[in-house]
Amino acid sequence: MNRLYKHIILFLLPVMILILILPVNKRLKYQGLENDCFNHAIWIYDRIYNNSKPMDIVFLGSSRTINGINDKLIEQELKEYNMAVVNFGYCRLGRNLSYALLKEIVSRKKPEYLIIEVSRGEDRYSHPIFPHIANTIDVIFANPFFNRDLLTDILTHFSYKIELWQDMIFQKTVTVPIRTSDFGFASSIDTIAGEILQEAKIGRSIPRPEMKKIEQNFYMSFPRIYLKKLHRICQENNINMLFLYIPPFGTDQFLPDEYKTYIKYGIVMLPPVPIMDNPSNWHDADHLNQTGANKLSLYVTSEIKKLLSDSTLQRK
Repeated sequence: MNRLYKHIILFLLPVMILILILPVNKRLKYQGLENDCFNHAIWIYDRIYNNSKPMDIVFLGSSRTINGINDKLIEQELKEYNMAVVNFGYCRLGRNLSYALLKEIVSRKKPEYLIIEVSRGEDRYSHPIFPHIANTIDVIFANPFFNRDLLTDILTHFSYKIELWQDMIFQKTVTVPIRTSDFGFASSIDTIAGEILQEAKIGRSIPRPEMKKIEQNFYMSFPRIYLKKLHRICQENNINMLFLYIPPFGTDQFLPDEYKTYIKYGIVMLPPVPIMDNPSNWHDADHLNQTGANKLSLYVTSEIKKLLSDSTLQRK
């Protein structure tokens, strides 16, 4: 029986290696995520690879960034500086997705500023679509000691490649039209009922159990590793790395938990309390509506203008 298993492994190993090293059409990887995050992935790919417009200021984050950052408005407000702005928020959390997307961005574009969304705390797990779009090396050799999802990600990456190849071999793949929009902002005009927000605020005001420092350092090792990787890419490409705090409604926490980590790499923008604490600015307890997003975007614009003015003075 052991001999049989050995022969099976020896037979399958070259096939597995071949599957892992052979490339897949990169656009198809993004196109295959049409049922995730309102088919936003293919637009991200096309904005990077099939849209000649530059990217001077790039936002990375979750659906809070999608709903909270009006990249078109910010670009209009920065017209005098001729800065192209793009919102690359993507649904759900996982710091390794920011890393995978930034690698794609710098392969084609040369942004001057990267603004990363942060919340009360860092998510300590892999993003669900990281194994779908990241390259094989980054999936297989992801950090093994603080990564709960390592084996799952490798299996997902492996099976997704097989699925894409099967579609190509059996001619099931239909290339979708190129998305030509310049901007990624998507938010609702609706305002949530105040009672629901108050319930959320009461729930978030309940004190969280305080973790010991050793426990906090263990759980934050995974996102901190990717923040360090993001910073390294920014340094190599002369990108200014900044952070934008977008907590959910009802957070009485003025600073994010990982503030000391963030300030090692760049400025942390802390939105004015009147914007984040106004119920009329929220679509639900986690996402700003268009009114709130425009206010937040104008605040971010004012902070960017300060940086641009300082940069101009330094050059003089």
